Amino acid sequence: MLASWIGPHITGQYDLTFVPVALPIALVRALLPAEWAQRDDAFLTVEELAGHGVDLPVLEGKQWVCIEAGKQLNSGVSLPLGRRSFLEAKLEIPFLRHPEKQDNLPFTFKQTMLFSSRLIQFSAAHLTGLRSHHVVCIATEDSFEAMDFMKVTVNGEAAVPEGQRWTEELVRKVMTGWWVGDNTGHAATKFVMSTVTPPHPRPQLTVRLNLPAFTQLPIDKVKELCAGLLNLEENGWVELDAAGFAMSEQTKMEVVSLASL
Repeated sequence: MLASWIGPHITGQYDLTFVPVALPIALVRALLPAEWAQRDDAFLTVEELAGHGVDLPVLEGKQWVCIEAGKQLNSGVSLPLGRRSFLEAKLEIPFLRHPEKQDNLPFTFKQTMLFSSRLIQFSAAHLTGLRSHHVVCIATEDSFEAMDFMKVTVNGEAAVPEGQRWTEELVRKVMTGWWVGDNTGHAATKFVMSTVTPPHPRPQLTVRLNLPAFTQLPIDKVKELCAGLLNLEENGWVELDAAGFAMSEQTKMEVVSLASL
């Protein structure tokens, strides 16, 4: 893809909140492409992850997904009109085994990208092959909303047990790891990052997700996949207590062929 050539020239600053949340395994599989979801070994085991220095909290019957929500500042390619600032949110599934790779190298699948900029939404879809939407985004000091898809809010009453909280090191494994998307083909991408300001723990967050919008499934099917494990609202939204980090990073994109990894 064109991203292989243009990727190294894409830089910027990303100010964001990173939030891991645990969802039922059956639902997470529904978020993946068929060639991933149908594999019994799609998710790397605890032992395989340990070999990569990953100590992931384990929750019975659930799998982790990650939410990133924030602002890209002066991001893009150093060309006329090539850089701009915009709001961005995403849902991604980390620590997967790639169907084309025989080893246990961890990959993240970027499932849905949400942008306040129509131009960036178009670029993400056609340059990097990611499922992306242009949506109304509203950001305040204590919340980020991507209309009709998600909302992340600082909530002093939210409570996440210590053993279910991610460490900064674990967050960085995802943020700087190799990722792919719906139509990235035989390419893999990662971001080389340098910290602008030290990460700040955000232990009390509420995450609201529109599960039918992300899965592209009817509400009844989503409820079936979540039965007994999540308390869904009638419209298919779910609200979860979560803990994450506020981060600010300088980023540079790196794109390689899957065969080279």
